[in-house]
Amino acid sequence: MDTVDDKEFTLEEIRNTIESMGNKKAPGEDGVTSEIYKSSSEIFPNYITAMYNKCLRRGVFPERWKRAKVILITKPGK
Repeated sequence: MDTVDDKEFTLEEIRNTIESMGNKKAPGEDGVTSEIYKSSSEIFPNYITAMYNKCLRRGVFPERWKRAKVILITKPGK
């Protein structure tokens, strides 16, 4: 957090972002579904917020969080 624009994430910001995740989204590489993530953030909201703020302070987010696996599914007749 080296600039004036870099501000820590608030608990409310993290909560709103996690709550907006769709329940039917595919899990990431770690296999954690959005439902599991939502439940975990309800149980450990301060831990989740602290984790993101630590990443922000260090300027490093895990490489695994930046990857996605895209599978194209064609629709019949298209």
